[in-house]
Amino acid sequence: MEYSLWHQIKTNPLALGASVLLHVLLLVIVSVSLNYSSHITKPAGAKVKTMQAVVVDASQVDAEAKKLKQAEQRKQHQEAQRKKKAQSELNAARKKRQQEERRLAELKRKQAKQKKQQQLAQKKLEQERKQKQQALEKLKKEQKLLEQKRQAEQQRLAAIEEKRKAEEAAQKKQQEAAEAEARRKAEEAELQRRLAEEERQQAEQNSRLSKLRSQYILAIIHQVERNWLQPANTQKGWQCDVLVHQNLLGEVTDVKIIKCTGSDAFRASVDRAVRKASPLPPPADHKIFEKKLQFTFRPEL
Repeated sequence: MEYSLWHQIKTNPLALGASVLLHVLLLVIVSVSLNYSSHITKPAGAKVKTMQAVVVDASQVDAEAKKLKQAEQRKQHQEAQRKKKAQSELNAARKKRQQEERRLAELKRKQAKQKKQQQLAQKKLEQERKQKQQALEKLKKEQKLLEQKRQAEQQRLAAIEEKRKAEEAAQKKQQEAAEAEARRKAEEAELQRRLAEEERQQAEQNSRLSKLRSQYILAIIHQVERNWLQPANTQKGWQCDVLVHQNLLGEVTDVKIIKCTGSDAFRASVDRAVRKASPLPPPADHKIFEKKLQFTFRPEL
């Protein structure tokens, strides 16, 4: 009880001061009222009124005091509620802290357990890794031996294959040489046959063209003879070598007497006859046509 009163005084000094001040004021009012009533004589009616006023003032003081007390009680109640709430929050915080401590302890225990399990797993993995590494090294050694054997076998097979290819190449080369020789002989025989055939054909062609050219020259000479006017004193055996220039239509464009054994009159008559024979007769084959054509004019007397 004493602790509670002292705590109230410490926590609410203003309310306590107001309460004390109110009580002192009440005592002063009562004292002044008593002194005043004892020194002044007043009618009975006035005395009754004064007493009523004093009573009213006391009631107001009590009411104020009651209000202050109620306010104080409310404040104490609120303070009690605040303390209760604070205590409840404190208890809840303690409970939460205890739960957190238990959670952290459980978490540490799980972490320790997990760490131990991880260490065991790591140790197991390390052992498995070492075993796998040993197995891998063993496998690499075996693979290396197998690779050496494979390479040796591959080299042996390569040597056999190279020898086989060399033999095949030699055989193929011999065969190709024989075939080439056979083709060469066949081509040479075919070439000789073609050359002989071409020579035969060329000979026939030359013979035919030579015959046609002779006929062509003879036709030109006959046409010149038909246009030749024999001059006086022409002697048997006179002749002239004539070079005739003609175009594709056989028209004579120029005449040159290269050599002539007769007189000048005979020479001039031959020149006139060749020009009058234009256009010259066409050849039987265009191959024998010549823009410059030479022939010997020897008239028959």
